[in-house]
Amino acid sequence: MTLHRNILTFGAVALIALFPLAAPAQTKTKKRGIKLPRAVAAALKTECPDCVIAKVTREVEDGVKIYDFEFRKDQGEMDIAPDGTIVNRETPMKLKDVPAAVIEAIRQAAPGARIVQIEKEEIRAALKSGTVIKLDAPKYDFEADLVKGKRTGEIVVTPEGRVTDGPKWRRRGTKED
Repeated sequence: MTLHRNILTFGAVALIALFPLAAPAQTKTKKRGIKLPRAVAAALKTECPDCVIAKVTREVEDGVKIYDFEFRKDQGEMDIAPDGTIVNRETPMKLKDVPAAVIEAIRQAAPGARIVQIEKEEIRAALKSGTVIKLDAPKYDFEADLVKGKRTGEIVVTPEGRVTDGPKWRRRGTKED
């Protein structure tokens, strides 16, 4: 029974990891039955060919349908518009690779907090009133997940060390806003 279950799990993971390779008009993932437009599957294959999808959801942000991919923990996340435009790409980083100005800004804004994870976010497009607006050059931010006592939090900092959002705190175990 365990061997059978492992084979089924492996098969499902392999199918999900490889689905962009065959790009019909729409590709249907086995997770939640979401159909991916050809352009989304192609962008995913081009941008992150070795990424293993942990979760995919379809959301609407500022009037634009977005496909939100969460990859295996060390591979980050990516949002893709239906036309294949990559809206943003978040990549986990090691603390030693994060600019000192970013770390210092986090420590000043959230004294005593422990940095659990930090991701570099590459923003390639803006969403406004149902329109995807491609940026001339990507914009970068760093998003950090924090823990302090019985609370978890998030903070966003520019590469120069300017806090643009947060820290936003919530009790551990509660869902994000």
